[in-house]
Amino acid sequence: MKRNNIFPGSLVAEDLQRYFISLKSLFVLSIAVFFISAVAGYIYTSMNPASADMSLQELQSLVDIIKELSPLQIMLFIFLNNALKSLAAILLGVSLGIIPLLFLAYNGYVLGAVAYITGAQEGLSFVLLAIIPHGLIELPMIFISVAIGVRIGLTTLARLRGQTVSVKQEITAGVAVFLRFVAPLLLVASVIETFVTPMIIALV
Repeated sequence: MKRNNIFPGSLVAEDLQRYFISLKSLFVLSIAVFFISAVAGYIYTSMNPASADMSLQELQSLVDIIKELSPLQIMLFIFLNNALKSLAAILLGVSLGIIPLLFLAYNGYVLGAVAYITGAQEGLSFVLLAIIPHGLIELPMIFISVAIGVRIGLTTLARLRGQTVSVKQEITAGVAVFLRFVAPLLLVASVIETFVTPMIIALV
C-alpha cells in the first residue's frame, strides 16, 4: 500500500487532498455497507415489526438520558457520542477493518429498523426531516472514519504479509484527519441536530 505524508502539525491541503483521493473506494464501500444494512433493517422490520424492540429500547434509553439535559448538554452529548464512535472506528481498524465495517452495518440496520417504525407512526416526511439536516454532515464524517479504519486494516494486513508499510503512520494520519476535519464537522452536525432539526420537525 502506498504510504502517505500526513502527520500532525504538517497537514497541508495537498496532503489532505491526496489522502482523501486514496480513500475514495473505501468511502464508497462504507456508503454501500451502511445503506444496504439500512435497507435490510427497514425491510426485515416491515415483515417482522417485533424484531425492532431491541433497537427501540436502545433508542429509548438514549432519549431518557437526553431529556434530562439542557440544550447545550444535549449538543455536547451528541457530539461526544459521535466523535468517540468515529475515533473508535478509526483506531479499531487494526482488526483488519472488520470491526469498523461491523459497526457501520449494525448502525445502518438500526437506522433502517427505527426509520420503518417511526415512519409508520409519523410518516416518511417526518423521518427524512429528522435525519437529513444534520445527517448531510454527520453521515459523511462517519463514512470517512470507517474508510480510514478499513485503510488501517488493509495496512495491518499488508504488514502481516511482510510488506514494508507502517501501521503507526496510517494511524497517525487517520487521527490527524479526525482531529482537524472529522471532529469539527461532527461538532457542527451536533449543533444542527440540537437546535435546527427540532425546529424543522416542528413544522411537519
